[in-house]
Amino acid sequence: MKKIIMGISAVGLLLISCGRDITSLNDDPKNPSEVNTDFMFTSASVGLVTQMTTPSVNLNNFRFFTQQWTETQYIDEAVYNLVKRSVPDSNWNNMYSQMTKLEMARNTANSLSDTSLKASKIAAIEALEIYIFSTLVDTYGNIPYSQSLQVDKYPTPAYDDSKTIYIDLIKRADAVLATLDSNTSKGFGTYDPIFGGSSEKIKLFLNTLKLRMGLNLADVDNALAKTIVESAYAKGVVLANSQNLGLKFTSSGQFTSPVYQEMVTSGRNDFVPANTFVDVLNASSDPRRAKYFTLKDGAYVGGLYGKQNVFAEFSHVQDSFLVADSMAYLFDAAETRFMLAEAAERGYNVGGVAATHFTAGIKASMDFWGVTQADQTTYLAANNYAALPGTWKQKIGNEAWIAAYNRGFEAWEFSRRLDFRTFIKPGSRAVPVRMPYPVNETSVNNINRSQAAVAQWGAATQDVQASKIFWDKN
Repeated sequence: MKKIIMGISAVGLLLISCGRDITSLNDDPKNPSEVNTDFMFTSASVGLVTQMTTPSVNLNNFRFFTQQWTETQYIDEAVYNLVKRSVPDSNWNNMYSQMTKLEMARNTANSLSDTSLKASKIAAIEALEIYIFSTLVDTYGNIPYSQSLQVDKYPTPAYDDSKTIYIDLIKRADAVLATLDSNTSKGFGTYDPIFGGSSEKIKLFLNTLKLRMGLNLADVDNALAKTIVESAYAKGVVLANSQNLGLKFTSSGQFTSPVYQEMVTSGRNDFVPANTFVDVLNASSDPRRAKYFTLKDGAYVGGLYGKQNVFAEFSHVQDSFLVADSMAYLFDAAETRFMLAEAAERGYNVGGVAATHFTAGIKASMDFWGVTQADQTTYLAANNYAALPGTWKQKIGNEAWIAAYNRGFEAWEFSRRLDFRTFIKPGSRAVPVRMPYPVNETSVNNINRSQAAVAQWGAATQDVQASKIFWDKN
């Protein structure tokens, strides 16, 4: 299957790790005079995809938020103790860190005399910054935005209003898209592991991101949401697996897949598929089970969500996920098709009815995983959109959740927007609808953090994982 990805191996040892000192890129580590734009952009790209993909309980707990995986011996994350390992801090720091690298790349790119090359590099930088800022809003709520990347000027940056940030990000995306229509420069070229210097891929990326952001606005500003979604669809979004956008990790070295690192090279057996997910696929005899899970005594058996589980007694994550040089995606066709089905149900003009996009979403997912046409036909006949029980939100949300297996953040977006399923509360803590602000913000920027909490939920004490962000109204 052909997919739009770029291998990290294209830049080999020139890449830097997110955890290493970036001064190693300079001619004089003690007195750096110039930052290599290409290296900074590559590092930010890999750092972003790694943060969105890693299953490390110290960095990313999104797979637990919609209960696709659960834990074995140590279950703090599965019962939603997000602060024990400072996950809100780690996620926040990693995401802002990638934008700091992007800003360093921007500063150097701005000095280029080739205006076309400069514009194409800035477009790629903008695309990733817009994505990161939107993801941070969707994770925390109000965040530092206008002052966030000027640490020398604003060491304790103010928090901006979430909807205001959203609207500005849409404007930034539209401005970038306008510059790409006539620009044929290759930007970062082989140093760009996501776009590969392709303006067309940046367009697909930004329009698909606009589609997601537009839908997120639907319950707070339907007219604006409709305009954004229809504009994004008309200009071109990811519709086929050949257009999926992500990157390929390396087969060896420090840039292997973070899933491989956490589940193979670590030698640990911390995760199993959760019964809350496996049982749903069992109920419909979903043919993706064989692609997602291993068999346990001839059956697909999920570990009890939020409980201690003996690794050997349950199905495991399929070996195809545990490959060193696996691929990771920020957008794929199945996700987009289910978003378009949702848009159609909301009355937006997106080139078809909900049932058509719904079926296309299932097919895109099954094609991606290599499900046979015969099995696809059988499944679709039994899961006909018109005949399925439940509301349209339940129908679309459930299938989007299944297709987004191993893509925790994307599944969480559908979950909060469509409220298609009530997830069990495994302990005393609420199922997260946001991450609380980092503990470190309480120490170094508490006035602004407290003001942000008051502005959104009425009290600083409501900075908790049960407090909804601005677009999560239902």
